Amino acid sequence: MLSKYHIYDAVPFNKADSSHFQNMLTTAGNLGPGVKLPTSYEIQTRYLENEYTEMKRCVDTHRETWKIYGCTITCDGWTDPTKMSILNFMVYSKGSTVFLKSVDASHMKKNAQYIELLLDEIIQDVGPENVVQIVTDNASAFKKAGRELQKKYPLFWIPCAAHCIDLIFEDIGKKETVSTVVKWAQSVTNYIYNHGWVLAEMRSITKGDLIRPGKTRFATNHIAIDSILKKKSDLRKLFTSSAWNENAASMTRDGKRIEKRVLDGTFWDGMEAVHKIYKPLYEILLIVDTKIQPTMPILYDMFERVKQQISQMRGKKWVLKIINDRWDNILSQPLHAAAHFLNPNFHYRHDVGYSPRFTNSLATVVEQFNINGEIANTFVDDVTSY
Repeated sequence: MLSKYHIYDAVPFNKADSSHFQNMLTTAGNLGPGVKLPTSYEIQTRYLENEYTEMKRCVDTHRETWKIYGCTITCDGWTDPTKMSILNFMVYSKGSTVFLKSVDASHMKKNAQYIELLLDEIIQDVGPENVVQIVTDNASAFKKAGRELQKKYPLFWIPCAAHCIDLIFEDIGKKETVSTVVKWAQSVTNYIYNHGWVLAEMRSITKGDLIRPGKTRFATNHIAIDSILKKKSDLRKLFTSSAWNENAASMTRDGKRIEKRVLDGTFWDGMEAVHKIYKPLYEILLIVDTKIQPTMPILYDMFERVKQQISQMRGKKWVLKIINDRWDNILSQPLHAAAHFLNPNFHYRHDVGYSPRFTNSLATVVEQFNINGEIANTFVDDVTSY
């Protein structure tokens, strides 16, 4: 009967794995025959209200944490296939993220004034004294709104690190030598996935699939190139096999073009070169997207390491310039430098503990958080003269 419920009512099959679904069956079994099921009206009124109350109670427990440790407000926007534009607001504190609010902005001009108004409402809800930073993407409207709120409240606006890294990927991808390699990768994967027999043969040989370069999130180009490089020998085997040579596809113009490309050493040299550039940046992206540890205290150091790696690559000064432009002009903030200074892993290094750049950033953070009294003033004086 349960399978009929999923099949005939078009309920996704994976919903059977839901913990709520499993608990429902267990509870029904424990109650035994004759149990009265709730009506649809009861679910959307009485029980929905109960769930709302319980969820509000859960959020209120998090609010107590915000008061103790402070919190980060994040804003994420997306547009669905129907062009419905949604802005989501989350609050992060001490390893936990709470979804606070969602706004339908489909019929609004998402300019700086509108974004600032929405964020201001969230700040008032969370409590201005509890907010350490606001994190958004680097779109001009969000950036301007964040800067204005930073003047109004003792907090910082910080651009999303993952978004900034993706912009670096985009900037690198505009270089002709890189875009050419990405197009080569796209041509190979597109050909394989547009020809059923070739795709089946590729899967048989590689025991898997290729990841295709994306058109939106530019970091997927690295993932796609990495995927192709890992299957280099298998792809060469495919286009030199007797099965390929005997198939009509090998005689077509496109087939011959792709075969030549896959067997060309220049193609693989280009893939390796781009992969070498992308890899250290992608490793940072993986870390900043993780939920395992806070990345604010290590972000500065990670970028310094990447810049050192790139600087050692021959003929790649243009990559270093792209990274420095994004880091210096957008992502690098006093909070990052202050967190780097306070991180015990770096604090006792001479180039950190005695650096005016880091001590001044820490002083800026203290002043921005508007800590009043002689202790704060003394602290700032001590830090700047440290």
